[in-house]
Amino acid sequence: MDNIGINIKINGKQITRAGFDKDHYVLHVMAAFARRRCRNDAFGFHVGGLDSDAESHVNWLKTTLNVGDIVTLEIVKGPFDPSESHQPPVVSEENQLKYELELFYRLKEELKDHIE
Repeated sequence: MDNIGINIKINGKQITRAGFDKDHYVLHVMAAFARRRCRNDAFGFHVGGLDSDAESHVNWLKTTLNVGDIVTLEIVKGPFDPSESHQPPVVSEENQLKYELELFYRLKEELKDHIE
């Protein structure tokens, strides 16, 4: 199988060779910067994908980056490093309700000019 993947280096250090030895998959690399009200800025970097045959999300890397970091992406053929299964976080009903109420009140305030 001649699947392609992505070799990741951060600041010259080898991090992972992400890819699938399968016929059907999705592979993605994403860098995201968030500047939020009343919170610290966040610069995240994620390498993951979808094993389409098993209908399972997987991760190779989840980390934060800093200003000045150099990320190198190289398109490669296998072999690939093993991935980890993506497990959704376990959230108590109480914490879920708290999150939803905070979201509700924040959106209510943001959209107050559009609500009759």
